[in-house]
Amino acid sequence: MSTTGAQLRARDTDRVETCGLLDTAHAEGQLTDAEHATRTDRAMKAVTFEQLGKLVDDLQIPSRYAKSAVVRPDRRPRDTESVDSRRWAGAAGLVVVAAGIGALAGSCSDGGVAGLSSPSIPTLTTGEGIAHFIDNYRATFGDTVADEVLLYPEHAVTERQSETDPARYSGYLYDGEFDSWGSDSARPRDTRTLDLGAVNVAAIAQLVSGAPQSVRIPDGTMSQVRFEYGTNDRIAEPVVQIYVQDEYDESTFMTVTFDGEILEVMVPSD
Repeated sequence: MSTTGAQLRARDTDRVETCGLLDTAHAEGQLTDAEHATRTDRAMKAVTFEQLGKLVDDLQIPSRYAKSAVVRPDRRPRDTESVDSRRWAGAAGLVVVAAGIGALAGSCSDGGVAGLSSPSIPTLTTGEGIAHFIDNYRATFGDTVADEVLLYPEHAVTERQSETDPARYSGYLYDGEFDSWGSDSARPRDTRTLDLGAVNVAAIAQLVSGAPQSVRIPDGTMSQVRFEYGTNDRIAEPVVQIYVQDEYDESTFMTVTFDGEILEVMVPSD
């Protein structure tokens, strides 16, 4: 039996494209901060086009996305000229060169990215913001353990094991303070926790600052920084995924270890 477009398995690029749609909807006021955070989290965990489609099917879609594979799963491109990270498996040298350019640019900058943020907190997608978040996380919860952390310029979303039921996890929205959002959900037994205390903040700050150059969008802006476990078979350790968004709200990213070692870089297709 053939597989329908909606049942096809999504690629990393499809998940990134969905996040771009969600970012646009958020900027236009279609989604609240909490809705945007929740949908983005689900988009990055989605397996099929059907799961991605449900996240955007109630949104007004900009004309530039009208023929997107996410919006029209039946039109999923079959060409091989994608930015799928698997293309880089045999080109590690090129990846390191591209990322090295960004790292060098980062070391020459002030470590920040222009953008709006809450008056009480620094922009969280900068080195200063990352350090601020980890310090506040430790002060609030008494440890640095989490299931997943997503930092946006003005707020963050995190999931951690419930304090009352080990079989469930709790979600928190951070915008200067940690507030619970949504109800606790079932937590898979094989969930692996992250230790934010193991993050080399200085190394990550340098990479974050130079990320636009690394992913070949020199005029791009930082859209999010994610702390999570690798999402493919080649990466089985905790990683930091650094996302950059261009002027058309399309995103790409680079993946590094907590120590700042560069694992992969996704760049726009020519």
